[in-house]
Amino acid sequence: METVGGHLLREHGNLAWLEPPQPLAGIGRLVMTTRRGGISQPPYESLNLGQHVGDVGERVRLNRRSIFSAIGRDLSEPVTAEQVHGTAAQVVGPLHAGTRWERSEKSLAGTDALVTATRRLPLMIQVADCVPVALVCPDRQVAAVAHAGWRGLAGGVLENTLAAMKRTWGSMAEDMVAWIGPAIGSCCYEVGPEVAEAFPHALRAGEGDRSFLDLRSAVQTRLAAAGVLEENLTGLDLCTSCRDDLFFSHRRATLEGKPATGRQALFLWLERAV
Repeated sequence: METVGGHLLREHGNLAWLEPPQPLAGIGRLVMTTRRGGISQPPYESLNLGQHVGDVGERVRLNRRSIFSAIGRDLSEPVTAEQVHGTAAQVVGPLHAGTRWERSEKSLAGTDALVTATRRLPLMIQVADCVPVALVCPDRQVAAVAHAGWRGLAGGVLENTLAAMKRTWGSMAEDMVAWIGPAIGSCCYEVGPEVAEAFPHALRAGEGDRSFLDLRSAVQTRLAAAGVLEENLTGLDLCTSCRDDLFFSHRRATLEGKPATGRQALFLWLERAV
């Protein structure tokens, strides 16, 4: 089986997704979708999972169904959130299964992170340059996903997610295992002064006064500062802008003059007790 960045590249028909060789912390099954497969047409080709980007809604629904049928085995329907580049983290359970999965609704509006202790309830976060983050606490058997763009990251979305896990189940940051997914790299992410000032330790200097942000490094720094141990930080270090064979990228699409682009997704669910 082909591997990419130390992760397995699994295929089913024309679909392809990435996952770690082992579950996260032994209990967290993690799947990172790619753009391969699906039925969306340009500029969303092909496995677009984002309902909010202007794609035909029925195509997105069928894309979601196809990837879920490929990866899911006796799972509840996934739960996803509105994602507004904010900082809100919401605890979800069995009654949230299917929320925002096939249609937009008011539930989980303004939410960028999801936390659960419910087994086999997939949590889903959509990205196209922002960082998808997965957190698992094996001690308390809790999982979370977070959408970390620069605004949410600067505002504290990761800290709020960790706080929700601690407040609800007593999970401690030092017990967490974190997975940091593909995102736009410092090779491609030029930022202005507002963004640069928020992340002075994650910048790469370019020619003149140009600055480039390493979002994944910024995520690592924030998690470490919150108490997650360095040895418990894992992930898939790929640039979404560079890897057009695998991922959608909002920045790449903008530079190419495209009006929009699709979204890949991170799925995470708790498999079993250890």
